[in-house]
Amino acid sequence: MTQQYNTSNIKIKTAVLVFLKNLAAPLVLYFDNPLEIYEELKEAINTPSSKVFEFEPNGPIKKICVQASQISSVALQEEQYFA
Repeated sequence: MTQQYNTSNIKIKTAVLVFLKNLAAPLVLYFDNPLEIYEELKEAINTPSSKVFEFEPNGPIKKICVQASQISSVALQEEQYFA
């Protein structure tokens, strides 16, 4: 028997994935404005600098501090969840 889900309760949240040079898995960060953070990190990757980013995301990770030279890439990921 298949279980029926009410699709009106499904919401989508966007996470920012930050890939660091010394980590195998990316950092998954949730923000109120993920596109703005994504653009800021993408710009920092394209221009060499010694800038340090400090973020307070809305998720299991409460605070992160990372140097721009340690970021290898960034990505956006959409995730579905039940509200």
